[in-house]
Amino acid sequence: GGAPTLEMVAEQTAWLADNEICTTDDSFKYKLDVELPGTVLAIYGTEGFITDGTIETGDYVGLVLDKSSFYAEAGGQDADTGTIAVMGEQGEIVGKFTVNDVQSYGGFLLHTGVIEEGSLKVGSTVKCEVDYDRRRLVTPNHSMTHVLNAALRQVLGDGVDQRGSLCNDEKLRFDFSHKKAMTAKELRKTEEICQKVVADKLEVTDKTMPLEEAKALGGVRAVFGEVYPDPVRVVSVGTDTSVEFCGGTHVANTAEAESFVIIEETAVAKGIRRISAVTRGLASNAVEEGKKIEATVADAENLPPDTPDLDKQAGVMRKELDEAFVSATLKAELRARIEAIQKKAVDAKKAALARRVDLALNEVTADVEAAVTAGKKVMVMNVDIGADSKASQKVMNAVKKAAPDMAFMGISEEEAGSGGKLLAFSTIPDALVEAGFKADNWVRATLEICGGRGGGKPGNAQGQAKECSDIDAVISAANAYADENAGVAA
Repeated sequence: GGAPTLEMVAEQTAWLADNEICTTDDSFKYKLDVELPGTVLAIYGTEGFITDGTIETGDYVGLVLDKSSFYAEAGGQDADTGTIAVMGEQGEIVGKFTVNDVQSYGGFLLHTGVIEEGSLKVGSTVKCEVDYDRRRLVTPNHSMTHVLNAALRQVLGDGVDQRGSLCNDEKLRFDFSHKKAMTAKELRKTEEICQKVVADKLEVTDKTMPLEEAKALGGVRAVFGEVYPDPVRVVSVGTDTSVEFCGGTHVANTAEAESFVIIEETAVAKGIRRISAVTRGLASNAVEEGKKIEATVADAENLPPDTPDLDKQAGVMRKELDEAFVSATLKAELRARIEAIQKKAVDAKKAALARRVDLALNEVTADVEAAVTAGKKVMVMNVDIGADSKASQKVMNAVKKAAPDMAFMGISEEEAGSGGKLLAFSTIPDALVEAGFKADNWVRATLEICGGRGGGKPGNAQGQAKECSDIDAVISAANAYADENAGVAA
């Protein structure tokens, strides 16, 4: 971070040519585990080419070599990183240049980085030491973009065209023409095709041939808008899985990818979709993580619908799934299964509440009728309806039917004894309202003791408190208010 960008344009490449500096021989870039000797032909800094003097430790420059085993960024594949060792006269290492980026300008490879140890100058003998461990992570991602390209045509049709790609040591990203989001079924089929290619251990080969001859090959794919060299390099996966023009580095066999998982499918522009996927260790990790989450979901599916807090458990699972690094197809499938668990739990809660409400209605009706027989005009009652406001309307309607001249207040806890949410609701006949006993005032006075609030009309009101640890005190407050304002004993 913070390092200046070193780029060459026509002026710089012309200077190199005018000074009889040859373009870089990069034919070694396709080989692995090569320690390639070379010579520094030019040094390029932020102020231009450095022709005299020595570059010292800490200097940030770009090196042009006579030959290089580094892969320069091209075709969506990230550049190699690594080290250029500075060699002494006896073949000993006297300096180290860390390569952070490699770009090709008119055939000249510019290796950009920092001198970590020692010094160098034009003419210094060096040795290219590519980070091949990183390369081995990049190449399967590039090879699998070819396989993915072929798989998408197989699933979505020949109208699919590549619109860009990115391959680095972490993932592969593939942009393609398609007018709408892929379905879960299409995504699953695409992933399975790619996984089968890995499992089938297909040989990956390359051949350089005249461009016109290459264009005539059956099933060959080229990137839209790309200008290809003549002759062109043709990369084939298996005998008929994929044939593409490509200058990138590739595995020798698809088995080197080890595994393949699609992580995301999304839109990047109108008519352009993007798939992000991983191979090797990251893909294996995604598969294992997916299995763990799937097992958790399966366990939850086997729980009875009335399991306490099952809907909350499902919500936690959904959050964990959304944040998990797993297959996009599995994620979609598990989301649907978790939603089904949530629905099952909510439906069970509704059914349980309906049963509670039915029991409560029978109890209220019986108690109110008994109160009427006893000559009572006011009644306060703990009603087990789970603090459900819709159910409270049913209770009040039952009260009005059984005792139209009675002032009634129902108190209901969301969960009995929990100290949580509390609902208070009241209905008062017109005669008592006209006498000054009003439902909205009664509810407010009752809930005041636990910090609740309420409102409504003089004849019909309700309110609630977020928490209440003493329901008996609330009932006592309701009775006290009624004694004072109704002018009758409750």
